[in-house]
Amino acid sequence: MRRLAFRPMTVIGIMALLAVVVGAQAPKPTPVDQLTSKIVVQLLEHDHMARPKIDDDISKKWARNFLKDLDPQKNYFEKPDVEEFLAQDTLLDDKVREGNLEFPRTVFARFLKRSDERFATAMELLKQKPDFTVDESYVDDPDHVDFPADAKDAQERWRKKIKFEWLQRKVLDKLSDDEIVKKLTILYRDRNRMFHQFDMSELLELYLTSLTRTFDPHSNYMSSRTWEDTIKQSLQLSLEGIGASLQSEDGYAVVKEIVPGAAADKDGRLQPEDKIVAIQNDDGSETDLVEKKLGDVVRFIRGPSGTKVRLVVQPADTKERKIYELTRQKVELTQQHAKGQIIEAKGEGDKTVKIGVISLPAFYGDTQALLQGRPDAVSATEDCRKIIDDFKQKGVNCVMMDLRGNGGGLLNEAISLSGLFIDKGPVVQVRELGGVKHLDDDDDGTSWDGPLVVLIDHLSASASEIFAGVIKDYGRGLIVGDSSTFGKGTVQQILPINEALHARREIPNLGALKLTIQQFYRANGESTQIRGVAPDVHIPSLADQAITGEGKMDNALKYDKIASLPHDQFNRVPKDLVALLSSRSVDRRKADAKFQKEEEKIKKYVARKERHSVSLNEDKFRAEFVPDDDLDKEKAETKNAKDKRKNRFHEHVVWEPDYYNDEIVRIVSDYLTLGSKVIAATPARPAANRN
Repeated sequence: MRRLAFRPMTVIGIMALLAVVVGAQAPKPTPVDQLTSKIVVQLLEHDHMARPKIDDDISKKWARNFLKDLDPQKNYFEKPDVEEFLAQDTLLDDKVREGNLEFPRTVFARFLKRSDERFATAMELLKQKPDFTVDESYVDDPDHVDFPADAKDAQERWRKKIKFEWLQRKVLDKLSDDEIVKKLTILYRDRNRMFHQFDMSELLELYLTSLTRTFDPHSNYMSSRTWEDTIKQSLQLSLEGIGASLQSEDGYAVVKEIVPGAAADKDGRLQPEDKIVAIQNDDGSETDLVEKKLGDVVRFIRGPSGTKVRLVVQPADTKERKIYELTRQKVELTQQHAKGQIIEAKGEGDKTVKIGVISLPAFYGDTQALLQGRPDAVSATEDCRKIIDDFKQKGVNCVMMDLRGNGGGLLNEAISLSGLFIDKGPVVQVRELGGVKHLDDDDDGTSWDGPLVVLIDHLSASASEIFAGVIKDYGRGLIVGDSSTFGKGTVQQILPINEALHARREIPNLGALKLTIQQFYRANGESTQIRGVAPDVHIPSLADQAITGEGKMDNALKYDKIASLPHDQFNRVPKDLVALLSSRSVDRRKADAKFQKEEEKIKKYVARKERHSVSLNEDKFRAEFVPDDDLDKEKAETKNAKDKRKNRFHEHVVWEPDYYNDEIVRIVSDYLTLGSKVIAATPARPAANRN
């Protein structure tokens, strides 16, 4: 990819202005911010796959995106505010080319003013318990409500908003009125404080990302801090620090989780619910952390491996202050690596089958370490390969890849993981500015040739969809899920802005752009964009109804299709077998009381979603939202298991028995015991161009 060349004076100019930047606290643009905005516009027009021209039409979309990003529920701005700002909506493209950032600053200043007003309103409303016998409703879909007409209209909206949040906590969380008032007071106070603690890097990130999203929903601008966190934690699954997860509560940084095996865990003194109130410096002075931004608190605590930090801690439920000195270390988030578990089930004729489940939360990897051949390189594919080798030694009958909730990750990991189950052949086709190319699995052989099942849901996205698409196109395994996958069929590249500058002198880190540069297609030529990958056997769930996908996102690219490529056809999922498996599953679910209750909840949810509002009458609210006790208990247990699975600091749960997962096991058992004869009668077909 070509990089833009900037005159040396531009870089020198940055150096000359550094003194101005240092110490800037308020959300006021600095010369470096202004330069960053100009560079981002040029890079967008130069490197985004759409080759967009940022003009008046884009400017109009940009202005509306920014207002929506600041106030997505339309709870803060009033209609005259919005009309005032949109009167300037054709000027943003011209202003940003000049480095003029007065528009976001002006809009955000008004937002802070409205936030203070809404906070004051909330505090007044919380002084009196709402009347839940009144038959009124709250519109909970921002697409079906306008901004408040004036302050009086905003106050009425907040009255209903607080009544709704109070009712939720009373009925669903079973809290007392005093507990609700305390929690909501802290919630609104923390939220207002967070808005006031926004710095210019965060405001610039929000503003420029509202521009990138006019082209597609996945391009965005990342500040230097966001970029660092994204690379280290999301893809390389590592960070450096003490190994604790913090959450801001009522102005305090409260410990929520301790990373097993990390510095805090080994030391043993720091515990969940402790408050970190300060850092003790080398000279004995203290840096106060109370009411500081959580991100800043984290950066005070985080540091290079081997260095020390002295935390001033207020242990939970005390007023004591203790000092804990900890030595920072590199924390490998191995808890989020692929994990395996073998489960046994009864199939047709009471035959016992062993299913090897691989839970893969993300397609992670350290690309640079892998290229260097380092033995400590992180790789989702290699972790899965080891699990499969263990499964084979233990005699499993089937491997089940669980990609539910897997939002994707590295493209090369999706390709190499596919190669564990297919021989050589195309994995994905990629369209970019220069045309279409295909990326193949070039490795001979496979790691697993036996029966394969892939679990998907609506949150399986990007790399997950590439993998599921390969398995489906090759007829290699059975796809089971509650819906089609998310439908994200685009490829993004992270472009560090400093690299684009070819800067030879030391300059501030200007962050990075994540740009959509390619769209990918399956071997059969179909794009995964919008439509995703559909399951062979569909098991409906409420979650499928509650979650939107790529097709619901603003400015999503359209679905299309290109020519297919020759590829092997394993014929492991013939249509008559899929029909039989689906039919048997439907019959079981019709006879299962829990699935029938789930079906009732789905119908009720769909009906409410079409109303775009929720009743604030307690009796009606209870009738609609309080679920069956038995089903609710089982769902709560399942949710806890899923929460553990998503938690990057703890060993995620590989497989949790519940009525939904139990049905998946029954489908897999049927697949193994009923499908053997059908599959044997349907021979595999090699690709026409295979050597």
